[in-house]
Amino acid sequence: MIYLDNAATTLIRPPEVEKAVIEALRTAGNAGRGAHEPTLHASRILYRAREGLAELFGVSNPSRIAFTGNATEALNIAIRGLFGPGDHVITSVCEHNSVLRPLYRMEDKGVALSFLEADEKGRLRYEALEEQLCGSTKAVVVTHASNLTGNVTDLEKIAAFTKRYGLLLIVDASQTAGVLPISAEQTGIDVLCFTGHKGLMGPQGTGGIYVREGLKSPR
Repeated sequence: MIYLDNAATTLIRPPEVEKAVIEALRTAGNAGRGAHEPTLHASRILYRAREGLAELFGVSNPSRIAFTGNATEALNIAIRGLFGPGDHVITSVCEHNSVLRPLYRMEDKGVALSFLEADEKGRLRYEALEEQLCGSTKAVVVTHASNLTGNVTDLEKIAAFTKRYGLLLIVDASQTAGVLPISAEQTGIDVLCFTGHKGLMGPQGTGGIYVREGLKSPR
């Protein structure tokens, strides 16, 4: 069998992943639920994971990373938590449903959406960002790479735009976490959402969100 669906789930994982999962099932308690050794052991595992992800994503404070069940949950937390009636959000035609569906739900609640187009090869038209801007624009929500075309978004260009106009930058790194270098703080990413079962080669049901220091929901 030749498996070519790693954009959906990485099937062949390092043996260390299986070993770590089995060890956790046998030794880890419920983190934060007590002061006995299995619980403390679980808490240490979680914090070491935060430290590793912080290093991987260029984040100075590991506590800015929280774990979710997947990238979809992380994106829903970000989109539904940061936007409300009267806000305008720029996204792109290359987004996954994990971005589009919560955005459409928020559109029903009064959030305005604009879509950055792509050329015939699926490359975003960055020069058209200015055309999408309006007085109520609050953020750009964009994928780091398309799971359909494989095109990689130039986050530096997007970040330069968001910095220039004081907008939030929310990045879906489902396809790139563990595959391409990401420096959240250096680039200027406000929220980074990721999953564990693709490039990070973890099990299904894992994911997380990075939220920069000082960013709070307006509600």
